[in-house]
Amino acid sequence: MAWYLAASMTPENLNERVPGPLARKVGWSVFIVACALRLGAGLATGRLLNPELFEYDGMAKSLLAGNGLSFNHLHIVYHSFAPPLYPWLSAASYWIFDSLTPLMVLQVVAGGALAVVSAAIAKRLHPGWIAPLAAGLLIAVHPGLIVYNVSKAHPLTFDALFFTLAMLQALRLRERTSVRRAIELGLIIGAGALCRATLIIFLPLAALWLIWVLRSQPLKPVIRAVLIAGVCTTAIVVPWTTRCSLLHQRFVFMITTDAEDFWRGNNPNATGVTYATSEKTELEILSPAELADLTSQPDELAQADWFSARSRAFIRAHPGKFAKLTALKFFYFWWRAPLTGIEYPKSWRIGYLVYYLVIVFSAVIGLFGVWRDGATARRNLILIGVFLFALSLLQSLYYVEGRHRWAVEPILIAVSGGGVARLAQRRRRASLETS
Repeated sequence: MAWYLAASMTPENLNERVPGPLARKVGWSVFIVACALRLGAGLATGRLLNPELFEYDGMAKSLLAGNGLSFNHLHIVYHSFAPPLYPWLSAASYWIFDSLTPLMVLQVVAGGALAVVSAAIAKRLHPGWIAPLAAGLLIAVHPGLIVYNVSKAHPLTFDALFFTLAMLQALRLRERTSVRRAIELGLIIGAGALCRATLIIFLPLAALWLIWVLRSQPLKPVIRAVLIAGVCTTAIVVPWTTRCSLLHQRFVFMITTDAEDFWRGNNPNATGVTYATSEKTELEILSPAELADLTSQPDELAQADWFSARSRAFIRAHPGKFAKLTALKFFYFWWRAPLTGIEYPKSWRIGYLVYYLVIVFSAVIGLFGVWRDGATARRNLILIGVFLFALSLLQSLYYVEGRHRWAVEPILIAVSGGGVARLAQRRRRASLETS
């Protein structure tokens, strides 16, 4: 990983690029700052040693008890409740160290690596050292990512790292269409899909983008790279899909709870988020008869069918409301819902919104700057834009929480780094003109 991050900091095929030693210095600087801030926050709050636990912890303990990756949910034992990578890591931490602290330390390291990867993408969008340094530091101080890094035993940190790594590797594959880089892209997407299945949509998007941007070159190496990446991704994902499908006696790609997630965002009481009111979730406002019917289902697939039937009935009966809800959730994804952040202090919500406005403002400036920087940076920006739009639209079909954007915000922040560099350049020019 250290070699990969060091190598990725210096892009190829750019007329102006940060010299290798300086690029590595920027990378190590943002890595150290990000890790130090996270360790400090985790130790100061005590949550690094005593994190908030989620269903992944229950799945890990079930695995160690010899019951497989199972979890009790809605009075049913689920065997495909969530993707397996994070529960596996949790189980390994318990098994080897009898504690989750090593996993939390690994999350801190992943948070530092995330800052480096975002910086490496920023370097491919804007020449010079300011853009990658700014992007890396913005990740280092990201309030939401710090909270999830050090206080919650939750896969968000790894989700964000895999999403951002996949983007960086696609840009690196464009720079050199080698077998090695194609394998690396496939491994990143495959492992990332075992952490958050929606990453799988990046593979066809990246493949089409590579064919488009490299269309003036011989296509054979490009097609070969795309196929190799696809085979590597498939080799990682298929064993889990096979396990789920054999276990449930019908095709299950990754999890059986996707029907429930879809229902949460598409039912007569849906608000677009988990909470139907400031105090109750969508599930908690079901009528006693509905809840009894749901919990009486014999297994997790029957409950999935229960959710699917009701969400489909809602869409058929209210197609206009479904379209409006989807649009509203898309807006929520990129801004905020009325109930966003209700579990946190008001000052935290305001502080994050200020931070978010700063990165959005910087990203807008960076976008216009990149668009004028030439075809290479502009085409890189197109892949970023298409992926962010596709993923946010896919999420909008389900339900939206603030953490869903945090998983891809580091990619947006790479563009923000270019905006900070542009502002710094303008200030420098203005200073020279008045001196």
